Amino acid sequence: MSVWQVMGRQAAALLVPLAVLLLAQAWAPNCTLGQGLLFYVLFPGITVVFAVAVAYLLRGLPVSRPGWVLSGLGGLLVVAGPLYDLGLHPQFYTYNHVFGGVLGPIYDEQLAVRPGLFAFRGLTLLWALLAVLLGHRVRGRGSWGAVLACALVLGTGYAFSAALGINTTAASLQERLGGHTRTPHFDLYYDSTQVDAAAAADLAAAHEAEYDWVRRRLGLEADAERPRIRSYIYPNPDTKGRLTGARTTSVTPVWLDTPQVHLLRDRVSQSLGHELAHVVSRPYGLPGLKASWAPGLIEGWAVALEPPSPGPPPDDLVRTAAQSDTTTTLAAEAGAVAQRLSPWGFWTSRGPVSYATMGSFVRYLLDQYGAARLRRVYAWGNFETVYGRSLGTLATEWAAHLRRAPAVSRAAHDVVTRQFTRPSLFETDCPHYVPPARRHYQTAQRAARRRDTTEMVQHLARALDAQPRYAAAHAALARHRLAQGRPDAVWRQIDTLSVAARTVPLQVAGADAAVLRRAPDTARALYAQARAQAPDYAHDLRARLALRDAIADRPSVVRVLTSAGSAAAQARRLADTGAQDAEVRAWRAVRWMDARRYRRALPLWEGLGVPVRAGRPRAWHRTWELQRAAWGAKAALRADSTAAARRWAAGGARRARALGDEERASVFAWWERRAVDSGTPNRAGRPRRPVPNHASRLLVGSSKSPTETSRCNSAPFANHNEPRNR
Repeated sequence: MSVWQVMGRQAAALLVPLAVLLLAQAWAPNCTLGQGLLFYVLFPGITVVFAVAVAYLLRGLPVSRPGWVLSGLGGLLVVAGPLYDLGLHPQFYTYNHVFGGVLGPIYDEQLAVRPGLFAFRGLTLLWALLAVLLGHRVRGRGSWGAVLACALVLGTGYAFSAALGINTTAASLQERLGGHTRTPHFDLYYDSTQVDAAAAADLAAAHEAEYDWVRRRLGLEADAERPRIRSYIYPNPDTKGRLTGARTTSVTPVWLDTPQVHLLRDRVSQSLGHELAHVVSRPYGLPGLKASWAPGLIEGWAVALEPPSPGPPPDDLVRTAAQSDTTTTLAAEAGAVAQRLSPWGFWTSRGPVSYATMGSFVRYLLDQYGAARLRRVYAWGNFETVYGRSLGTLATEWAAHLRRAPAVSRAAHDVVTRQFTRPSLFETDCPHYVPPARRHYQTAQRAARRRDTTEMVQHLARALDAQPRYAAAHAALARHRLAQGRPDAVWRQIDTLSVAARTVPLQVAGADAAVLRRAPDTARALYAQARAQAPDYAHDLRARLALRDAIADRPSVVRVLTSAGSAAAQARRLADTGAQDAEVRAWRAVRWMDARRYRRALPLWEGLGVPVRAGRPRAWHRTWELQRAAWGAKAALRADSTAAARRWAAGGARRARALGDEERASVFAWWERRAVDSGTPNRAGRPRRPVPNHASRLLVGSSKSPTETSRCNSAPFANHNEPRNR
């Protein structure tokens, strides 16, 4: 038979499994059937054409066992392709002539179908054509001209592989992002059109501070000879997915020669310390891979080494989960440690549960036995050799340690309820399915980034047509209407939703609308409901809600705060009102903080009265006192006022301990130490500066809580995806 007849028969054979897959639709509908059919053509369909073409060439050559050679070539391509793509390039996708490709991290909720996939499969077809032309030529048919022309087109495709999206090089990433800031240990690359000098300073300072924490936690001294770390900061999931293949997952490719991290800009405060812990683990991993064989150790290491956070620690999460879930106990969790060390056991379990459990276990090893042993056990997981105890014995000791803990964080139950019940990827019926409402919402986000409000509103409306109770779309539309000065429209919009469907952003938007409609009592009731819904660890958000409540009878102030202006513009407008009462002064300070103008904010925090209304419960006042201390310490640190930073941080730590909030006390203690280190003279008699230039000086207080990223401002969109750290 001719090569074309064989291709036809082999392609027809693919219809058999396709028919079986389509028949299964009768009892197990597939949410992504159209996408699956596309991949069926792109992956096995094109691979069959390629395989038949190579077999045709081999049959024309003097090869004794062409079948074995074909299998060997296929195996070589399966292995060599990913090794080349992932071993040399800062990317998280790989395209392959045999198995088609891997589009990105499996934890991404949405696959990144990039143009490079289609370009690469086009190259696969060109290879098939070249093999057929060569097969014709060795049989005495065809011309060398056609062979050379096809080879020239192939060579051109590979020469422009980065431009076509087939590969992503470090140079292309840096060129497309555009912005660059250097610190003593980092090269930060970011979108220069989205990150101004003040934002770059915050990013640089956060990197240095959290890197210093992780290294000290491991007992490592600063080492100027270590290779510089590259940090790539992406402005949004679309850009990150287009450039790297990973849309939302924070990733640290430890196997590359150059240490680096890849983060979304609005995930930096949540994921940076975790990813830097992965970076620091490189010297202690397996040769070549530079990581442990056990995913449970890899992620447990990173969770255990994260800098302090106001959220509940892993120990409290594990204890709370064991107490609230009748199907498990601490003894059962100890028995599951070995299972969660393995790749299958870790990845098939629910992510938050695996991360918290292994983070708590590794932190116990670090605190109880020291950093030196943890560094030694990391690569191979040889616990008995390193600790002189079996893994089971260590896990039992860890469980006993958790039982002896005196108290559990008040916020732990809320986190467990929100996150531990979320199904894993392997428990989800449609793990990568993006429903129509979500697609329209994403298109609205893109329009908002282009400042095309007409298209934004159109797609928000379509999202709500597809899913009338879609809270994220409702919140974005409400904020846009408030910025337009249409509180009545917002009130009617939210009034159509049931109480259960009103999320915190919707409650805030409704309360803002009530203020502008001169209904302060209604607004205060809604602010109180929003505060009750907010997680206990969302200190920033709760303090802002208390400030919102204090100005419920000031429509002119709320009108400024809901306007479309930048944070700095709002701070100036508030100053222009001439009002000097504590409420307006506090809001001016907050908006200067949001604009990263810390030198403008710091004087406003000093001597500030109590803006929380006297009639509110004592818990509101305690929240304000602690958050004011946090804002004051952060402003002082960033303004290089080390004495003020020490005073604010020390005062915050005392208040937090008095309230039994050990998580916040540890954050304040960390900030105080940073202030002390910054003000300690070096050998030349000058204060130490961890970052020498104006764009990168000291510490940015960070929170791992996704809720705390909501600032109750007029931005149409907030990020509603949970962070992924890998």
